[in-house]
Amino acid sequence: MTDLERIDKKIEEQKARVKLAEARVEHKDHYGKAEWDELSRLKTERELILTEVKWDHHGAGLVLIEDKFIYALKSGKWKVKGKPAWYRSKSIEHFVSNYVRKTND
Repeated sequence: MTDLERIDKKIEEQKARVKLAEARVEHKDHYGKAEWDELSRLKTERELILTEVKWDHHGAGLVLIEDKFIYALKSGKWKVKGKPAWYRSKSIEHFVSNYVRKTND
């Protein structure tokens, strides 16, 4: 099974969990968003797979891209590994094209 097939399967499973969560909390005003957040992370991870850059998981919701950048899948924030400053990105595709690929050229 390829990475893309694996992530597509996870996304479909998570969509089912989100649907169940929606039914469980439809009568509530305030509720946790864990199921929705995980679906968002999985979709961003799928987009990252499509960019074909080298990456690996780097903690809860974080990925290490090209052994140099740390990217938060949910918020879209990124930083250079070892540096304290975090920056916002428009999308994973924008981040990869403007920062990752430009530093590799």
